Amino acid sequence: MQPTPTVRFESFSDGVFAIATTLLALELRVPFLQNSGFSFQGLTPLIPSLLTFVLSFVTIAIFWVNHHQLTQTIETISRRRILWLNTLLLLFLTLIPFVTETLSANAPSSAATAIYAFVLFGASLSFSFLHYWIHKSNNPDKPVSTKRSVIGPTIYFLAIFAPLLSIPLAYVLLAIPPLFYFLPKSTTKSL
Repeated sequence: MQPTPTVRFESFSDGVFAIATTLLALELRVPFLQNSGFSFQGLTPLIPSLLTFVLSFVTIAIFWVNHHQLTQTIETISRRRILWLNTLLLLFLTLIPFVTETLSANAPSSAATAIYAFVLFGASLSFSFLHYWIHKSNNPDKPVSTKRSVIGPTIYFLAIFAPLLSIPLAYVLLAIPPLFYFLPKSTTKSL
């Protein structure tokens, strides 16, 4: 395979990230509020949809930041495996707006929550594989640390089955990886 410049790799990926966040925002609906004075009661039913939107937006943003940092470590892509893993990641990212809207329209639903968790699991797992192979192609003789990259897929995998026990438990599990991302690396090195 002819080495691919990372600028093409990054540009295509950035475009897909931008489309995913745009589609996510397009799914927001303007609520109809009664003219009964100043009251937040009309907004109460929107809280699950807004929380799901925020979680999805933050998740896509975290993937974008990590993808950007990852691509800064390479100059060219010399393996098809990396291109296909990146494409798989982008596939799951483009599904996030769909599953966000599905979850928002059907909350609380065990099936919608499990499907949402499955898409985040797929994105997280494909990013972990992409991370591994990019680092492996940069330094074939150096071992790649996978400690932090298994946390997200593991928690999202558990979140797929959590709605069978409790939908609130599934939501808690879905919120852990983004919260984990914002922890300082010094507190997570022991994990």
